Amino acid sequence: MPENISQNNKRIAKNSIYMSIRMVIVLCITLYTTRAILDVLGVEDYGIYNVVCGFVSMLAFLNTSMSNGIQRFFNFEYGKNGEVGANRVYNTALIIQSLLAIVILVLAESFGLWYMYEKMVIPAERFIAAQWIFQLSLVSFLFIIMQAPYTAAVMAHEKMDFYAIVSVLDAILKLGIVFAIPLLDGDGLIIYGILLSLISVLNFILYYVYCKKNFNEIKFHIIFDRSLFRSMLGFSGWNVFGSFANMMKEQGINLVMNLFFGPIVNAARGIAVQINSGLQSFVANLGISIRPQIVQSYAKGDIDRTMNLYFSISKQSCCLLYFNALPVIIEIDFILHIWLGENIPDHTTSFIAIIILTSFVNNLNAATSNVVHASGKMMLYQVTGGLAILLSIPLAYWALKYGASPEWALLMSFITMMLAQIIALIVLKRIVRYSIKEYIRKVLFPFIGVVLICSPIIYFTSTLFYEGLLRFCIITSISTIVVGIAIYIIGLNAKEKSLIRNMFLNRILHR
Repeated sequence: MPENISQNNKRIAKNSIYMSIRMVIVLCITLYTTRAILDVLGVEDYGIYNVVCGFVSMLAFLNTSMSNGIQRFFNFEYGKNGEVGANRVYNTALIIQSLLAIVILVLAESFGLWYMYEKMVIPAERFIAAQWIFQLSLVSFLFIIMQAPYTAAVMAHEKMDFYAIVSVLDAILKLGIVFAIPLLDGDGLIIYGILLSLISVLNFILYYVYCKKNFNEIKFHIIFDRSLFRSMLGFSGWNVFGSFANMMKEQGINLVMNLFFGPIVNAARGIAVQINSGLQSFVANLGISIRPQIVQSYAKGDIDRTMNLYFSISKQSCCLLYFNALPVIIEIDFILHIWLGENIPDHTTSFIAIIILTSFVNNLNAATSNVVHASGKMMLYQVTGGLAILLSIPLAYWALKYGASPEWALLMSFITMMLAQIIALIVLKRIVRYSIKEYIRKVLFPFIGVVLICSPIIYFTSTLFYEGLLRFCIITSISTIVVGIAIYIIGLNAKEKSLIRNMFLNRILHR
């Protein structure tokens, strides 16, 4: 048993490395691609693509919820009943995703088209191109929906190397579109939509072929497991409520801020969200790597390992975000001026700090949701958490109505997220026996210790230099060293330190 745990821990570490390498490459390519495609298409066509494609993507929360459910059941059945159970999940997932594709197709071709014709502001001479983009975006989305069972199978088998390779290939192909559009005759916007759709089709084919070739459970049978169908649909249904609450919170806060302060504040929030997403993407990789083993450990009845992984991912996700975010927060003015020049909206700096602060709580909540997902007991967790999150909208409106600054809208989001996490910890005690005191001791205290030691050191160092490239390089270097050492000494327990030492020793010995 200890040997199996050791192998599983090594697999988590290896998969985290694959995912981190993937994220660095994809992030760099995507940032360049966004800027390049804007130049190729022009501001108007790029805006048309985003508003039309964005409307189709509004329905993505339905697919995200279903995909999370499929992945949970794949992990659970694979850990409990092996390939036989996983095959039942695969066939049931095909039915669910097919039904979802039909529902989304009907909604898009009825309400979606009505909204585009009646409500969207699109120049008359570009309306035909917009229609093409709408249909092509829908085709891409339908292939993404049908890819979900195969993505879930890859995750259940923890084949993060394949996932990383396909992600990088996807980013490279999208970059290739930038160079292809000027070489092809025709409407650039329509060509862009066609090529993006072809990439979605290629991704589906790659996942399908890989899964059919490597996983025995990927075999289609004309069966209908009513019990499993109801369980998966019920699980995903409560996920839909949680995803809907998060989507409404994001859009609601945006609308409230726009109501009182106009679009400039929305632009500032958009920039802050983009920076936070870049930092948070590295943390997401850690969660993707550990989630399958949390579910499989729970399915096997190994609650001790489940909770150890839960405590570990909660603490490490916060430490990793802090490791990346500290130099960014200290040097944010320099970074914004290098990136955006002088066109920096007011409130951007404070928005970045508040949104990153909220992300620490989000990470704790995401780790908690992994255990709840493993149990399958979703209703109380999603309802209470979703209602707490939605509370941010009326609170933000109330604060701004009585003259508060726009920062208070985001602070209300932070406060309600804190409330949601406290509720989540209480709900989790109804599902799994654990001690909240132990959670505080093993998760919060080590992380807070790292923050209290490192933040004053890095801030004081920043005051010794004038703002500029030299200070940015010095602060980034010192922060990396100081925070890295503090996380190792204070933030990691004995087992986690041993895993890291063994990883380095294996690297050295195998050279």
